[in-house]
Amino acid sequence: VAKVLKRSPLPIAEELVRQLPTGLSWLDRVEVAKPGFINFYLKDQAFQGTLPLIIRAGTSFGRATWGAGQKIQVEFVSANPTGPLHIGHGRGAALGGALANLLRATGHTVETEYYLNDVGTQMETLGRSIQTRARELTGEPVEFPENGYQGEYIKEIAREIIREKSDWPQADLAFFSQQGREKILAGIKEDLDIFGIPFDCWFSEESLYTRGLVDDLIREMQDRGLFYQEDGALWFKSSAFGDEKDRVVVRSNGAKTYFASDITYHLQKFDRGFDRVIDIWGADHHGYVPRIKAALKSRQIDPERLTVVLVQLVNLLREGKPVAMSTRAGEFVTLREVIDEVGKNAARYIFLTRRSDSPLDFDLEVAKKQGLENPVYYVQYAHARVQSVLRVAESQGLEGNPLGFNSLHRLALPEERGLCRQLTEYPEIVLQAALNLEPHRLTAYLGELAGMFHHYYNQQRFITDDQELTLARLLLAKATGLVIKNALLILGVEAPDKM
Repeated sequence: VAKVLKRSPLPIAEELVRQLPTGLSWLDRVEVAKPGFINFYLKDQAFQGTLPLIIRAGTSFGRATWGAGQKIQVEFVSANPTGPLHIGHGRGAALGGALANLLRATGHTVETEYYLNDVGTQMETLGRSIQTRARELTGEPVEFPENGYQGEYIKEIAREIIREKSDWPQADLAFFSQQGREKILAGIKEDLDIFGIPFDCWFSEESLYTRGLVDDLIREMQDRGLFYQEDGALWFKSSAFGDEKDRVVVRSNGAKTYFASDITYHLQKFDRGFDRVIDIWGADHHGYVPRIKAALKSRQIDPERLTVVLVQLVNLLREGKPVAMSTRAGEFVTLREVIDEVGKNAARYIFLTRRSDSPLDFDLEVAKKQGLENPVYYVQYAHARVQSVLRVAESQGLEGNPLGFNSLHRLALPEERGLCRQLTEYPEIVLQAALNLEPHRLTAYLGELAGMFHHYYNQQRFITDDQELTLARLLLAKATGLVIKNALLILGVEAPDKM
């Protein structure tokens, strides 16, 4: 405003304040501060008035409709079907599930998708690894492939094939690759089901080839002059669309690169009518973002419609000491093992306690503790305490008394005013978490809210000889429990009534 009017900001702010209506019941005062800020100070009743809104809205409090009419796809996990999910995949799964819930909570139509990289040399290597182990298990001397997949899971698949397929010795490599794909994928689906992560669509990379979509794309891009031949290979002019250099799509030996199918896949996403696409990738794929966006630009698709959220590594600890892992050598802790040891609620919550682009330390011993040093226990216990208070109130005929709405002015303690303010902020926290694709904002908020409630619980009695004060405090407790439950629901974490 100051630039437009070509005036100093301070007198403009003072003039704006003079134009404000008077007699606003919720406004305590307005002050102007240098160099031109306007500070609004709200009365306690402005925050206390949120409590009836929370009670009446129930599980819908904090939800919004600003995203209505927008169709968004969230693609995440998408681990290769060459081995079981590990703890790093778990972080991506928790993030994707929470983002999908956040976007739905703000009115968007969301479809979740898992992309199966089920073609290429990795599948051949998987098949060869299983075939070799099967021969080894039947006493045949073998030499294991140099880059083969290690791990007990390969041997277990080989044992299953020996039991189920009597003619396996005559089978070709494709048979073992397909068997491995099916059995590993079944395990992945089971793990994600246990983890509470459903997918609306499982999309196979192989289908892009069997349906001829990759070949169709290559012909189209050649016809448009966007692919060119050099050194026997076929190249995409990606540097013309913001990438640092051109990229090979078909090698000189005629083999198509992963980039060929990745271009096809992402263009196909937008052909399905999504307004926006969110991909969740490991941080090691950051260099892949410009080339995918270049492909979108070449098709006149706004690259800003694709958002790539990068997820950093998980450092698995036990009692503060690192747990060594190597996926290729088969030395890793699976997601299933983590869930079995600490439970899905602790795992999902802890995965979401840091920004996705920051490394995460996950201490198994801390996650198992039934104490306040465990962040998910800390929040869940606050909810359980609320329910305990409400059960006692109900037994005395107090819970649900509408007279409490008329006694909110009795919430005058600093702890009570602080809780009311914190509860009032919840819808804005949900909004900002959705806008910025940052569910860790919710875990940070919940940690603060739970801490405030635990302190209040330890200092004050909810049921007193003063009925008016009692009813007001019960409303405060009930509203706190509802907000905790609503936020945990978005994160995919349960809110137990008893602990």
